[in-house]
Amino acid sequence: MPSVGVAEIVSTVVQPDLFAAAIRIATPLALAAIGGTICERSGVVNIALEGLMLISAFFGVAAALACPVVLGITGVAASWIGVLAAILAGVVMASLHAFASITLKSNQVVSGTAINILALGLTGFLIQVFYQRTGTTDSAVLIPPLFAFDPKPSGGLATAWNWFSGVALGHTPLVYITIVIAIAAQWALYRTRWGLRLRALGEHPRAADTVGISVVRGRYMAVLMSGALAGLAGANLTLEQVGSFSENMTAGRGFIALAANIFGRWTPVGSYLAALLFGFAEALEIRLQAFIGVIKIPPQFFLMLPYILTVVVLAGFMGRAVAPAAVGKPYEKE
Repeated sequence: MPSVGVAEIVSTVVQPDLFAAAIRIATPLALAAIGGTICERSGVVNIALEGLMLISAFFGVAAALACPVVLGITGVAASWIGVLAAILAGVVMASLHAFASITLKSNQVVSGTAINILALGLTGFLIQVFYQRTGTTDSAVLIPPLFAFDPKPSGGLATAWNWFSGVALGHTPLVYITIVIAIAAQWALYRTRWGLRLRALGEHPRAADTVGISVVRGRYMAVLMSGALAGLAGANLTLEQVGSFSENMTAGRGFIALAANIFGRWTPVGSYLAALLFGFAEALEIRLQAFIGVIKIPPQFFLMLPYILTVVVLAGFMGRAVAPAAVGKPYEKE
């Protein structure tokens, strides 16, 4: 292949669709990371984000595909019902983690890991039962972008409009909903009584109990909220990005969301921004694959980029970021 200069590579890669792809890829990571933030702020570690996303992604597609037969609803409306089913599936699966971690006071990491394994096996089994094959489901109708944009000839304000519209417009509804959730959760965590109580559960649960705050109820609600957000993340993966479910399609996104939560210092907006960083790394990896054979770097390096970034973030910030003091510790009421 002919040699390509650095300037040409940069001009080809750095385009509006690179940043639009980063936002799109970051959305499920951000939803799961914000859910992890709420959960861990209450004192419960949620290693189960991967499994929650996976089971929600499956049931979202399954519900959307079943709607024409069961309810007579087709098209995008069926896909929105699939989104609701994905949220419900995430909440139900999260309730198992809450019961094991809060009521039974089992090890939270072990409970979350068990749910991840259960979700992987269960979704593979259900594909075989529902669709009589392995690997992937049928395709549901994708939820369309919320806004459309029309690129204008470059030059002056048209160039600025093309960049703005290319980056900010043309996304599906859950992309914008995620931004609203991040801002609203940040405000609620630090500006409302609910947020104060939630942070108290993760820092000083005994003191919270002393003033009449129910530690068990507060932690249950936080874990279920985490499941609902992971359900939205799974719905975004299938019903807005792909249209079908494949076995293990989350491919470690739940663990990357945990890293984003830590990198974001257990804050919703910080988690969203960290997810954007991971999303940009993956979007860049996809764009750079076009230069395999031109850039003298093994192609496997591009595939490693998001995971290398995850390891670097965890190694560089795990010791610096201060987790809630009571996270991972079951509460024993005296």
